[in-house]
Amino acid sequence: MNRQQLLDYYSREDIIEQLLKNAKDREVAGAFFDGTYDQRPNILQYHDDVIQMVKKGVTSFHFSVERWKRPMQLTAKNYEQLRKGFDLIIDIDSKLGLDEAKLAAVLVCKLLEKYSIKNYSIKFSGRRGFHICLPWESFPNDINYKPLASMYPEIPRIIAGFIRKEIENELIKELVKKKSAKELIAILEEPPEKLDPFYFVEIEKNWGNRHMFRAPYSLNEKTWLVSMPINIDQLDKFTPDMAEPSKLPPVPAKYEFFHGEKNEAINLLTAAMDWDTSIKKEAVRKPAPSKINWEKKIPEDLFPPCLKLILGGLSDGRKRSIFTLASFLRMMNWSQPEIESKIFEWNEKNKSTLPTSILKSQLRWNQQNQRTPSNCDNDQFYSSIGVCRPDETCKAGGKINITNPINYPFRKMKRSAKKREIKKGYGMYECSVCKKSFPTIRSLKLHKARMHGQQN
Repeated sequence: MNRQQLLDYYSREDIIEQLLKNAKDREVAGAFFDGTYDQRPNILQYHDDVIQMVKKGVTSFHFSVERWKRPMQLTAKNYEQLRKGFDLIIDIDSKLGLDEAKLAAVLVCKLLEKYSIKNYSIKFSGRRGFHICLPWESFPNDINYKPLASMYPEIPRIIAGFIRKEIENELIKELVKKKSAKELIAILEEPPEKLDPFYFVEIEKNWGNRHMFRAPYSLNEKTWLVSMPINIDQLDKFTPDMAEPSKLPPVPAKYEFFHGEKNEAINLLTAAMDWDTSIKKEAVRKPAPSKINWEKKIPEDLFPPCLKLILGGLSDGRKRSIFTLASFLRMMNWSQPEIESKIFEWNEKNKSTLPTSILKSQLRWNQQNQRTPSNCDNDQFYSSIGVCRPDETCKAGGKINITNPINYPFRKMKRSAKKREIKKGYGMYECSVCKKSFPTIRSLKLHKARMHGQQN
């Protein structure tokens, strides 16, 4: 699309009216063709504001999900003072295609209706997904005696997490119907253990201050399609060619994309908050078994044989080993930049290097889905690629009794500490009952008396 065509589209009175109407109380960001943004903060107030930004080179318009009292006065220090509220924009983005994004959108809409929400809006993102909107007007002003506007971005994150949890099982079933599990695994490039539907069809959950979304009726410069509002009954039959600017019908002057009834979303909000409270209680009651009480970075000389062999370079199992390396290094208290640097360094040692795009996508997935490495008995990650070669630290009593590579460094440190004690004269006297070692006869006698009732 050339500059004149851009100007022709954004000069349409109905498009300008929609942009101005929806920009009220919002920060506006204009994006250029190369992905950079015009000055921020900015606003749209007058017809000529739109035209001048397009003449300047702006190709798309993006609005803040937050609503502000005085958007032009925004600084990093006054968000809480200026925020009036926020909209919930459920951003669905599919790696598989638009049909799979539709599956997720339908499930989200059904969930909203389950909670008696009827006044939600849907729009095509302009590329490979949809945005479902619950406007600020749908929410209560206060919850638990606190102003809801002050609970941003906590509340959108909680609701997005709740929606993901509610539709997760159904979504993976629908995706498997659409594409076989084998096809999904091939696309996933050998993921760890479980098919996660949100790798294929993402529902954004990482909201932050001044979060932006593509404005209704803005163009998308990657496709030159319109981010066009649609009705739920149009969703199934929607095709991208319907969003071509030349085919866009006139927008009725009275059309409202952000429309809702007060407190319409209160049932969804309370259900999401109850769910969030329950998982926090569960986390307190059952600490994650993967958490290790060690604050220092674990050096490579303490790594288990399997990790050292992987780091030496591979000819097979390279993709799945990205997961093993990233998750193991994270558990060893390596920072994300250190993890990325080590994995790119490791890739150069492989018999044939993996494309940078695969490294980045797997690193991003692992950062978003933090898990422990697979257990040692998972042949797919260790034995099948020839890296499971247990040493004496892996074994005790002649058999392997380390269940996961993350246990190895701590056992090795414990064994080393015990050897140092023996060298210093500690551990010379052993309890005949429990085999525990003591540095002096006196301490051994005290132990026997207290623990075993023996006086001699």
